[in-house]
Amino acid sequence: MKKPCSSLIFIALFVCTAVAAESGCSGCGAGKLMLQCDYYVVKKGDLDKTDLCREYADAVDNDGAHAKAARYYLLGREPQKALRAALQAIEEGQTYAAEYAAEASLIFNEFKAAGKYMSMLKKSGIEPWSIEKDLLALKKIYPDTDFDTLIRVK
Repeated sequence: MKKPCSSLIFIALFVCTAVAAESGCSGCGAGKLMLQCDYYVVKKGDLDKTDLCREYADAVDNDGAHAKAARYYLLGREPQKALRAALQAIEEGQTYAAEYAAEASLIFNEFKAAGKYMSMLKKSGIEPWSIEKDLLALKKIYPDTDFDTLIRVK
């Protein structure tokens, strides 16, 4: 029996593709990239598809969605771009992007900076344990990074 969530992602991907083909929808291409990244890289763990995440990150970053871009840059193996986008999002008041800044900092072994961003995230009301699901994909992409240290931040 298929899990309902994976079926929904596949249906959404199909619908988005069909709508884009029929209507010439300019935003549907980016939406399709996001769904493909989430399905192949995050859900299935197919690291050969990280270019989909990178393409989506570029698209949303250019549109000003820096926090979202930061997450997808991380998934697309572009931690430097992720850090830049996350810091820009934080500057714009999107404090939840501190999660992505912390993750990118940790990839660069900048433990003090990672701790600073996690403290910022906690002060905003988001608890470190709530990001565990996001870390599962990153652990596969960056196996040498100890992301569990982010959850232990006081």
